[in-house]
Amino acid sequence: MGGISKNDLIIKYQKEFISQFKDKDFITALAPGRINIIGEHTDYNLGLAIPIAIDRWICSVISIREDREINICASNFKDHISLDIDNLNINKVGWQKYVLGCIEIFLKEYNINKGFNILIGGNVPIGFGMSSSAALEVSLLGALFDAFKIPIDNYKILELSNRVERESLGIQSGLLDQYASIFSKKSQPLLIDFSTLSHTYTSANIKGASWVLVNSMVDRSLVDSKYNDRVEECQLGLDYINNLNNEKIKINELTYSHLKDLENYNDNKILYKRISHILSENKRVLSMQSALNIGDLQLIGDILNQSHNSLANNYQVSCKEIDEIISISQDSKGFYGGRIMGGGFGGCTLNLVDNYYKTSFIENLVDMFYKKFQYELKIECVQFSNGFELV
Repeated sequence: MGGISKNDLIIKYQKEFISQFKDKDFITALAPGRINIIGEHTDYNLGLAIPIAIDRWICSVISIREDREINICASNFKDHISLDIDNLNINKVGWQKYVLGCIEIFLKEYNINKGFNILIGGNVPIGFGMSSSAALEVSLLGALFDAFKIPIDNYKILELSNRVERESLGIQSGLLDQYASIFSKKSQPLLIDFSTLSHTYTSANIKGASWVLVNSMVDRSLVDSKYNDRVEECQLGLDYINNLNNEKIKINELTYSHLKDLENYNDNKILYKRISHILSENKRVLSMQSALNIGDLQLIGDILNQSHNSLANNYQVSCKEIDEIISISQDSKGFYGGRIMGGGFGGCTLNLVDNYYKTSFIENLVDMFYKKFQYELKIECVQFSNGFELV
């Protein structure tokens, strides 16, 4: 369903909602997935990033009930649950963790006395690194805002979606994914400064090339991964520097002179590597902005490759399958550059590929990877999209 148009996707889930709940008085909210061109693991470190929404969406259709019952239908999983607004304390599994997390946070924030029917579906691939969970959170929270006639506040949706991750799911995530899903414009990537929670729009001149996403098929649940460890390690590095120098600086204020303080912190230089990635990645974001503006495909590719090397060696969030995808790609015609994208520990790579060689690039990559690992990769080619909207 990856190639379905936005309008067809909306109609599909609206019809399914009517069939499921026999109710035509509904509202619909749509939120896209995203790619992150550059700026990985910088959001929770108050740094910089350049993401943009893509043409894959999560759709939430909702209607208000007159009783206190909540009915939820997860179309993609062919599953549904019913519960009472006063008792959301059930054993949550799979998709339920995110959906009920949104509902719990929303009900904590607003005094809601009526139940509702919800149908959720979409074509953002799960586990691909396109932020399907963030798109779900933004779509569902936006739908709840509108259904209960609460004025739409994009920054409030951003705040609540982040609380879902932190309070309900225990993931110490940043704001990048939800931010991109909310604020993106179709032809202009966001340059986000997470130290001020502000953004500007930049150009993306990549004529003659495409963004190709390659799913390693390695499960990368952030709830169970070492994602939270990386958050803690960065904070430990900052704390050590502040204690050593009797300072109280924030992590976005660190410089390369501070980095020297970590060189001899321990034998394996873990904290040095983590902070080194953050400092260098923020520099790469600014370099990428310039490269995108002038449309220098080779420079864009070089920056992507540098980012992957740092993510693999300094931040250590790659894996053998991802590294093999990058290695095969680097030996392929038409490949400008690529890197692991998303939280890491599996997931996908983001690759910039010359359009002339795109088909042969994909065929060769799938074939070479299969010979080594005995399973097939999944490939998605994406276009840019607008952010969250009510339809």
